[in-house]
Amino acid sequence: MRVLVTGGAGFIGAYLLPALLQRGYEVTVFDAVAPPASAASDRVEYVRGDLGSPADVYRAMMACRPQGVFHLGAILAGPCEVNPQRGFAVNFGSTQALLDASVALGVRKFFLVSSISVFGRDAPEPVADDAVKNPETVYGQTKLACEHLLRWYASKHGLDAGALRFTWVFGPGRTTGITALYSSLLLDAIARGEPVTIANPDERGDWLYVKDAVKAILALWDARELSRRVFNIAGGVHSIREVVGIARKLRPDARVELVAGGPSQSPYPVAYDDSAARRELAFTPDYTIEAAVAEHLRTVAAA
Repeated sequence: MRVLVTGGAGFIGAYLLPALLQRGYEVTVFDAVAPPASAASDRVEYVRGDLGSPADVYRAMMACRPQGVFHLGAILAGPCEVNPQRGFAVNFGSTQALLDASVALGVRKFFLVSSISVFGRDAPEPVADDAVKNPETVYGQTKLACEHLLRWYASKHGLDAGALRFTWVFGPGRTTGITALYSSLLLDAIARGEPVTIANPDERGDWLYVKDAVKAILALWDARELSRRVFNIAGGVHSIREVVGIARKLRPDARVELVAGGPSQSPYPVAYDDSAARRELAFTPDYTIEAAVAEHLRTVAAA
């Protein structure tokens, strides 16, 4: 199968691409940045372009003529707040162009990374898939609009399309996003023996290891006869203090200062109900928080 992966040079893409190659897929990556240096890079075709440009998106689709699309690319929460117009142009505009081109080219399957940012903190926890959507960020608004658009193309054109809402995705290689500072970057600093100060150690969130996120993507990709188009995907709820404690057992020399009483940094609810994904996609995380932290520390320390 030929597939196009937008944002494939990014964090989740770095883990998804080897999995797709292992399946024997022909992979083309569309991204704004240069190809990364990795073991998979010489087996992947890279097309540079701007997701905010419909012309670039259509050009990539025509050049690749994929049978499937994995739409990972997006502008994240911080930049969306600074420039909402650009956020909608990239996140919503690229989704519309990709869906439109998919229908025109007879694409068989379409996957979108959505986000828990479609929910507001007023949602009752654990937040169900069908809970009221009240996004508190422009990023969340763009993702909610994309979900609606995806459902419309599936209903109107019969496109086999689905999306997943991930929680705090962490793992080696994540450097951007609201929660990266006190998840992946925190563990990176511990692995390297660098000092780090956390002002919100008692904040709780749902930690999802990146390899489990990729497992969920492939589970949705392979699924048939689903009752819904969009699923919550969760790992497990833990406080930052708890995860630091796990890391300290492995790295007693960790130079982490926890400053109690700091405000919550995440504009999202804490706990999510992903029972629909566990039931319909047969998804369960492979990693406990202990196993994920241990692998993260080993990987970064060895780099």
